[in-house]
Amino acid sequence: MQVRSIVFLSVFFLFLPFLLKEEARAQEPDCSRLVWFDEFDASGAPATQKWDYDLGGGGWGNNELQTYTNTRANSWIENGKLFIKAVKTNGTWTSARLVTRQKGDWLYGRIEVRAKLPSGKGTWPAIWMLPTDWAYGNWPSSGEIDIMEHVGYDPGVIHGTAHTEAYYHSIGTQKGASITVSDALTNFHVYAIEWDEERIRWFVDDQLYFTFINEHKTYKEWPFDKRFHLLLNIAIGGDWGGAQGIDPSLTEATMEIDYVRVYSSSLTKPVISGPVLNEAGQQAEYSVDPVAGAEYIWHLPEGVSLISGAGTNKITVQWNDAPGDLQLELRTPCETVFSNVFHVDYQFKPATSPFEIVPSDTQGALLWQAFPGEGNSLVLTDESGILQVDFSVTSPTQNPNLIYDFNGLADLSDHGGFVFELKIDPASPPSNLRIDLVDSNGNVNTTNLFKIDSFHGDAEFHRYAHQFTASSSPSFLLDRVRQIRIYLNYGVFGQSGSGTFQLKDMRLQESIPTAAPALLEKASFAVFPNPANRHVTIRSGEAFRLVQLFSATGQLVFSSLTNEAPEFQLSVEGFLPGLYYLKVDRHAAEKLVVY
Repeated sequence: MQVRSIVFLSVFFLFLPFLLKEEARAQEPDCSRLVWFDEFDASGAPATQKWDYDLGGGGWGNNELQTYTNTRANSWIENGKLFIKAVKTNGTWTSARLVTRQKGDWLYGRIEVRAKLPSGKGTWPAIWMLPTDWAYGNWPSSGEIDIMEHVGYDPGVIHGTAHTEAYYHSIGTQKGASITVSDALTNFHVYAIEWDEERIRWFVDDQLYFTFINEHKTYKEWPFDKRFHLLLNIAIGGDWGGAQGIDPSLTEATMEIDYVRVYSSSLTKPVISGPVLNEAGQQAEYSVDPVAGAEYIWHLPEGVSLISGAGTNKITVQWNDAPGDLQLELRTPCETVFSNVFHVDYQFKPATSPFEIVPSDTQGALLWQAFPGEGNSLVLTDESGILQVDFSVTSPTQNPNLIYDFNGLADLSDHGGFVFELKIDPASPPSNLRIDLVDSNGNVNTTNLFKIDSFHGDAEFHRYAHQFTASSSPSFLLDRVRQIRIYLNYGVFGQSGSGTFQLKDMRLQESIPTAAPALLEKASFAVFPNPANRHVTIRSGEAFRLVQLFSATGQLVFSSLTNEAPEFQLSVEGFLPGLYYLKVDRHAAEKLVVY
């Protein structure tokens, strides 16, 4: 008895490491998830959302005889199985080659196909994979994975192979192995690979028979870090399939596929869905696709309240008064992945009219940013509520500009009037200015530009105003304005120079109040041509300084100072067709029709 106890204990301790290993393995979570499959349950043509076809002949690089078609004579679904059939008609072979390209593309995972193979000398069925994006170049540089190949003159011998630029059959360096499956032509078997960053392993009915290792050298040895897709086909003849000829009595050959299943052990990065634009206090719903057994951790911007859905794949939040970013952290027992940052803009309407545009915030931080471009200099300072711009421009084509970003997207549908006061240094004024409202897509209303090309030379502040409007072509969204942008000494007509100018009392308001132009008395200047669609000439009997253009409703749409000459050229190419009123200094207005 004592000896038996010792023997028993010896055997127990001998197998203890294996028992512990098996127990640990049993406790490991199953990280594989079915991510793509086709059970071929429906009859007729293969599902177009999962399968496409490669078509045609020409040998396919291997001197094969078949022409691939997408007809039901060569491929169909019946009784829960996919049939691929090579058929000889009048001495010509047709077959089918189904592909999942752009409908099923995977980087890593387990790909398995349960199939029964065709018989006959000259047949060459294959279950294999090719790169979707060909990132490293043409074959074999971007790789090929042969999950299963079989040639009819060697019945029951299954081949698994990896092809790369360094390892392929044409140079005698191919990497692969074979396994005999005696009833492969009469019974179904599962042909599979398991593929990750380190290796690809080949299986038949879960029996491992070959492993290809990542040597961590270059793409020439391992191009298998990109997406691949699946191919199912029967070739006839060819360099390998026809190496021992084709049975002259062979007229058809069929491969049957019971199912295709693709598993992934890696979580797919979650993609957040939901509104990208909210107002303060608005409730909004955000979600990702559900993952079984996953934990959902939502990261919300400060001030955004979670209303419901904590710990689930779908949440409802109440938005705050600022733009912000959401992100989801998705956890399983196997790994943790993060979604991309999902940016949500905040849309607001100015609470007051006018809406003040100030140089700095309450803490003294400047709210304007300078973008001088290469070779130029812009220095911005807040001088007691006045924005001072010191500029030195040597390269006008760099389009130097300064930008004011709204805290969110401003709905300026009722605040399109932009007014400010400007003072320049008469000795060194800017050559030109342009003020844009820029929407959420980066667009401006190019048919309604606010340009200033001449300036008062008395070193005093002067008021400038412009009415911005929405447009449909090109699209400009006045209800989603992201920023104000001011160009100076810009473009091909800009000039090099240095100087200083100041801006104050900048504001957006419902409309620009103007005195309606006097229309009863005759104007003391001439305008021609009229109507016009490009340029008009304004000519007076005396020098004038101020030119203003008003819309038919009396809103100021253009204002410019002249060089105190009796003639001025005005471009109307940027104005919408319609009736306008043109004023020179304090004279009566003249009607102008733009077409």
